[in-house]
Amino acid sequence: MTIAASIPAELIKLTIVREFDAPRALVWKMWTDPAHVAVWWAPEHFTTPVVQMDVRPGGAIHMVMRGPGGEDHPFDGRFIALDEPERLVTRTWVNHPDGSIWFEVEQTITFEEVEGRTIQRLDAVVLSADETAIGPLSGMKAGWTGSLNKLEARIMSVRGGD
Repeated sequence: MTIAASIPAELIKLTIVREFDAPRALVWKMWTDPAHVAVWWAPEHFTTPVVQMDVRPGGAIHMVMRGPGGEDHPFDGRFIALDEPERLVTRTWVNHPDGSIWFEVEQTITFEEVEGRTIQRLDAVVLSADETAIGPLSGMKAGWTGSLNKLEARIMSVRGGD
C-alpha cells in the first residue's frame, strides 16, 4: 500500500521531544510494561482497556483504545527493534472492517539520559494510508501529545512511590 496523494505532506511525519524527570530505565519500562502502557497510552479522555504486547523484535502488539463515548478503536502492530534502554521501534496499523490496512505508522522512540533525567524523542512516519485516513492522521500530533502528558503523570505517580 502507498500513501494516498490526498494526504498532506505535513501529516506524514511527526517528531515530539519530551524531557522527563526520571531515569531512562524507568521511562523505558513505561513503554514496554503492558501494565504501565494501559494507564497512559491513548489521547486525553480515552482509555486503553486492552493491551497485549509481546515485547521482543517481531513480537505482536494488539491494543484497543476506548473513546469518551465508549467507542472502541483497535489497532495492531509489531515490535521492529528493541535496543534497551536506548531505542524502541514499533510499527502499528489500523484495519478497515474488511481487514485491509487503513493506515500504518512506524514509531521510533529514543531515550537519552542526562543527569538522571530522560530526553525522549518520538519520530512517527506514516508508511501507508488511504484517502479516508486524513481524519486520524490529522489528530496524530494531538493524540501523541495527550498520551505523553499521561505518560509524564504516570512517571510522576510511580516516582512518588519510590
